Amino acid sequence: MAERNGRILVADDEPSLRLLLSKELSREGYLVDVATDGEEVLARLRDESYHVVLLDIVMPKKDGISVLRTVREENLPTEVIILTGNATVESAIECMKLGAFEYVRKPYSLKELLIQIERAIERQRSRLDIRLLREDLRRTGYGGKLIGKSRAMQEVRKFIARVAATQSTVLILGESGTGKELVARAVHDQSPYRDKPFVAINCATFSETLLESELFGHEKGAFTDAKVQKRGLAEMADGGTLFLDEIGEMPLHFQAKLLRFLETGEIRRVGGTKDIRLNERIICATNKPLEELTARNAFRTDLYYRLNVLSISIPPLRTHREDIVLLVQDSLAGQSQRKELAREALDVLTSYDWPGNVRELKNVIERVCILSTGPVITAEDLSFLSPTRLEPAAQEAPVDVPFDTECLSLKEMERRHIINVLKYTKGHKGKAAKQLQINPKTLYQKMKTYGIVSEYR
Repeated sequence: MAERNGRILVADDEPSLRLLLSKELSREGYLVDVATDGEEVLARLRDESYHVVLLDIVMPKKDGISVLRTVREENLPTEVIILTGNATVESAIECMKLGAFEYVRKPYSLKELLIQIERAIERQRSRLDIRLLREDLRRTGYGGKLIGKSRAMQEVRKFIARVAATQSTVLILGESGTGKELVARAVHDQSPYRDKPFVAINCATFSETLLESELFGHEKGAFTDAKVQKRGLAEMADGGTLFLDEIGEMPLHFQAKLLRFLETGEIRRVGGTKDIRLNERIICATNKPLEELTARNAFRTDLYYRLNVLSISIPPLRTHREDIVLLVQDSLAGQSQRKELAREALDVLTSYDWPGNVRELKNVIERVCILSTGPVITAEDLSFLSPTRLEPAAQEAPVDVPFDTECLSLKEMERRHIINVLKYTKGHKGKAAKQLQINPKTLYQKMKTYGIVSEYR
């Protein structure tokens, strides 16, 4: 419980007051450290992360106003609540100008102080959320949402709702471009962590050394370019959700450090000597077959089992083509130049297999909207302006399964043909339905009608 509510630094030169505040705040679920003078306050803020500092004005070595000024000059990430027994109008005005969250006169009510602390923590987390959102929008250019009414997407949504209410680690599986990060955000948005930060990192874009520094942070002087202390993304996600994308690309040696973090909830900055405890939800995603990677010793087996507590599989777009129309409509609505799509153009889009999934579809729509000259996008526009050739999905040749038709009724011929096709597909009803050019549901009904359900289920 210690870090569920936040980290607080109590800075006061009176030992009795420090002890009293430390005990009361710890009882309320906060992690509390203390400092006895202004220089110790700054040293701790440069070394650790605190949501709130309760700062006395009159302190040895460096007074509270000087500390507050330095906090703002160095942009140290914390909210400052001034506590003082020598309140003056002038000092109050100066503190508020320097960015103090609140100015509280001694003696004060603990209940009221707790309200101010919680408000300060929420503001700091909100600022972090806004900054991360801006960075994400600048990086992706698209906020994104889960789109689709197909049965497959409905099942994904149902599973998201079930896993979001838990605190367990979630593993998202799916091909590149299927929307794994959107699913991760949906889990976060429906979870108890929804009001806290959502922080994402792509493990495939960093070497082992850079990944550790980016994820866990580093101390000043930890390596040549470490001129200042840096908080890692794991610390920035404290209280919220940390999303590790492309976990299958994570360097093997770093996987042991991630496993330790998952099991202990503690990290250590590069070059640091102290463990930092965090409380956050971990969501991972990959387009790699982790079971195969573990069999080749390219991914740690113990980490795989630790990650695979709850898994969500996202279907590729080619398996729920009925959602293509909705995705196209959404993509067209998001373009600066509003255009319509001709029917034959939509037929081209729905018959293509989309190996790059939703991402490829959105890229095609954006490109064609920009480059096409007319108000309506035609099939010719897609043919000439698309970055890829949108060839229809290859159809398998029908199976030629001859049998003696002498004295057979039409129904018996159909029954035998279905049995032969099922034998050809080794009982795979999806492939059999495709060969027969009928809906799988129709195949099930015919198998039941002809009494061949039990033999091929």
